[in-house]
Amino acid sequence: MNKWIKIVLIGITMLSEFSLNAQTSKFEREEKKIFNEAESFYYYGDYKSAIDLYEKIEGVDPDFAELQFKLGESYYQLKRYEKAREHLKRGESFNSDATFYLAKLDLYFGNLISAEEKLTEFEQTRDSKFSLVSFDQTTLLMRNILNAHKFMSEPEIVNIINLGPSINTENSEYVPIISSDETFMVFTSRRIREGNTMDPTGQPFEDIYTSSRANSNQEWSLATPINGQVNTNKHDASVGLSPDGNRLFVYRSNENLIGGDLYESIYLNGKWTVPVRMSEKINSAYSIEPSASLSLDGKTFYFSSNREGGYGGFDIYRVILLPNGDWSLPKNLGPSINTKYHDDAPFIHPDGHTLYFSSKGHESMGGFDVFKSALLDEETWSDPENMGYPTNTTKDDIYFTISANEQHGYYSSDKKGGFGEHDIYLIDYLEKSLRQSVIKGKVIDEGTGDVVAANITIMSLKDAELTGVHVSDPEDGGFIFLVNPNEEFEVIVEADGFDKHIESVIFSVDQLRKTQKMEFKLNKSQASE
Repeated sequence: MNKWIKIVLIGITMLSEFSLNAQTSKFEREEKKIFNEAESFYYYGDYKSAIDLYEKIEGVDPDFAELQFKLGESYYQLKRYEKAREHLKRGESFNSDATFYLAKLDLYFGNLISAEEKLTEFEQTRDSKFSLVSFDQTTLLMRNILNAHKFMSEPEIVNIINLGPSINTENSEYVPIISSDETFMVFTSRRIREGNTMDPTGQPFEDIYTSSRANSNQEWSLATPINGQVNTNKHDASVGLSPDGNRLFVYRSNENLIGGDLYESIYLNGKWTVPVRMSEKINSAYSIEPSASLSLDGKTFYFSSNREGGYGGFDIYRVILLPNGDWSLPKNLGPSINTKYHDDAPFIHPDGHTLYFSSKGHESMGGFDVFKSALLDEETWSDPENMGYPTNTTKDDIYFTISANEQHGYYSSDKKGGFGEHDIYLIDYLEKSLRQSVIKGKVIDEGTGDVVAANITIMSLKDAELTGVHVSDPEDGGFIFLVNPNEEFEVIVEADGFDKHIESVIFSVDQLRKTQKMEFKLNKSQASE
């Protein structure tokens, strides 16, 4: 039987029992009517409407444990955890599941010892008749607590910086997506703006915003709604950006707000085009695809989906660009990456073989944690490595991106001291060694200064290996490529009507701490004149 159908049927059974006996003598006829109406919303998952009605009659009998439990669970489902904890404490005598929720909240707030004690208490007092908490849930929670003890006892030295009021507001900002040179950011916000209405949970619909800076050392500009016809009157969320910053992948909800699909928008003539729904190979019927990432060469597209046939919850898939321009059939990344829990938010590093993603499985210390895995061969991934504390916390850590040189990570968090509910932060990895870095290249005509569409080959002179093949953008002549510090590379630039251009490049560690730009000037070939 479908999990949610089962829950609704249990709820309807409980509702019929409780409706016959309202559990408190202090309710008059009108209060009983409101209570039963609230019950209907509660059991069908409309927690906001349930809360509105429960709170109308809460003051009549503040000690009514059943109402307190359901208020607490409703707030919990809406992720309003402080309010949830307040009511669940007063509802423990009605349903032992309140104790389990309180254990999860203790973990969420970092109270590990209390979380362990509460979980033990729940296992001893659990009411099997009405409890909806499974053995798997309690096992996972204990594993989360133990993992949290492990990682929090060995913190990594990092500097975590709030990106400030030009990006963050009193509302939620999340899913930061950064161009490879860290000069352009796209993110999702639930801030209030003109024309933006409220969703069924009482929050503003998601919109997409952008910000930029001249180089990686300057402040971010004041964020503005994305330029172009991208935002609608429903949910629009940025979920992926091509490394060159010119292709944006958007999650849009459908009309009934139950599901949604991935769309693609192109940056053209200073604006973003109207997003176009992506291939049926990527979007599937009756499922949700909430996140995406494109490889540096544009030939591999990673995305998450809860479609049938996976390992459980959301899984991560990939499609390959075929010679005819179509995407291949999707392939699940397999059990090394995907678990029976949610695995989401893939981010493929520009090197093409390092995958960052978030998971509630593996060695998670609570909610989603960020993991890192390497592609060992065409189909095999290494065992995921937890990014550790404080990159990961006991809260949800998801939609993590990292700069090409792995010096800066970007993520959102609702930690204390921010501007609002969720803020966007930068993580400066002080102890990490500088690795591959992005170089911004541009191909131009030596004589006229016009941009040139060219083919570029990158060779490592250290081992004479091909490290990259690129095509410069016909609109601006731009392309990006990766280099290692203190290693010499040869750049071969070829274009019709021009002489072949070969140039050696080498950059020091200090140089690569800033974005480097190079112009490759081509001379017209004599044969073309």
